[in-house]
Amino acid sequence: MPAAMKTPDEIDRRLIALLQDDARRPVVALAQAVGLSRSAVQERLQRLEAHGVIAQYTVRLGHGIAPLQAWLCLRYAEGFSCDDVMPALQAMPEVRECHSLAGDIDLLVRVATATPAQLADARERIAALKGVDDVTTLPVLRTLLDRG
Repeated sequence: MPAAMKTPDEIDRRLIALLQDDARRPVVALAQAVGLSRSAVQERLQRLEAHGVIAQYTVRLGHGIAPLQAWLCLRYAEGFSCDDVMPALQAMPEVRECHSLAGDIDLLVRVATATPAQLADARERIAALKGVDDVTTLPVLRTLLDRG
């Protein structure tokens, strides 16, 4: 296990912001943007990856291929918790995010599918999970801000 990491500095934060904007940006372009050598930036990226600050590089779909998305508000059945439901949700590729909440809703789940039928199927499978008592579906009509 790597040694404890110091708090990310301003250059680390700038690198992270640049990668959030375009994860395919070449290391040379990152180096130019932050005013460091390519090797210094590569070392910083390796350190950020090793300490889990950067967990993965991903693809965010652009216009024309945007998935159909919905937020599902789950309530657990009596005696059940997040630990009972999360393994099944993690196994579903259409489940993109899960957030444990305080209040009337126990778990907020974002799903993304290509078609309304796939969305309905995912919602039905989630509603049928052992430990899920109720599901409210909130389809996303339009994304107005996504800082990813």
